[in-house]
Amino acid sequence: MENSPLGPQPAAPGPALPLSAARAAVLDLVRAHPAPCTVDQLAGETGQHPNTVREHLEALVAAGLLEVAAGAPAGDGRRGRPAKRYRPAGQPLEAPGYAALAGVLAAEVARLAPDPAAAGAEAGRSWARRAVVAPARPVSAEDARRRVLAELDDLGFAVAPAPAAESSGGAEPSGGRVRLVACPLLAAAKDQPAVVCSVHAGLVEESLRLLGHPGLRARLEPFAEPGACVLTIGTA
Repeated sequence: MENSPLGPQPAAPGPALPLSAARAAVLDLVRAHPAPCTVDQLAGETGQHPNTVREHLEALVAAGLLEVAAGAPAGDGRRGRPAKRYRPAGQPLEAPGYAALAGVLAAEVARLAPDPAAAGAEAGRSWARRAVVAPARPVSAEDARRRVLAELDDLGFAVAPAPAAESSGGAEPSGGRVRLVACPLLAAAKDQPAVVCSVHAGLVEESLRLLGHPGLRARLEPFAEPGACVLTIGTA
């Protein structure tokens, strides 16, 4: 799992960004490149106009998902300023000590619990009970989804819409799939996915229950595709 190209990136600082499918594709391309990319490179790969690609890149930089690397001359004899080059943001949200502790705790749960996944899910439910304030009366199903996705964003998961072909096209498709393009516990999740990913699944399920919708089913697909885990919230 450690070298797998699937799954999200470490959570990066900066405001959460509702990513369009086109913007998410540009982010995935930059992350897949072994070296920083120029606007022209990415425009050639996506078929989009350079100005459109530049707009996506600058928005991703503003969100803390990408950063600008020092450019180098093109090497073809042209003069002028080197082109901007973009690379994934290099500072994960989790501090090294916190990440190491999360990994140790997950490994201990995996070693000691008769059912590590069930223990992880129960830990996630406990987390939700501490993080979510239950409303005086149940909210609508759509509002419950919206609140849960906002909570995940706040925790560093960087919720993004699934491609239009897989959803209704909105940032929060009703009953549909969303992509989690960052993870605040990525190292621990790669080492102990049965435990850590179950924690995240339990967090979502209990949050929905606390918001008055225990019948809404949440399904988390860890490391489901390049650049993301996939979360589906739908009806029973």
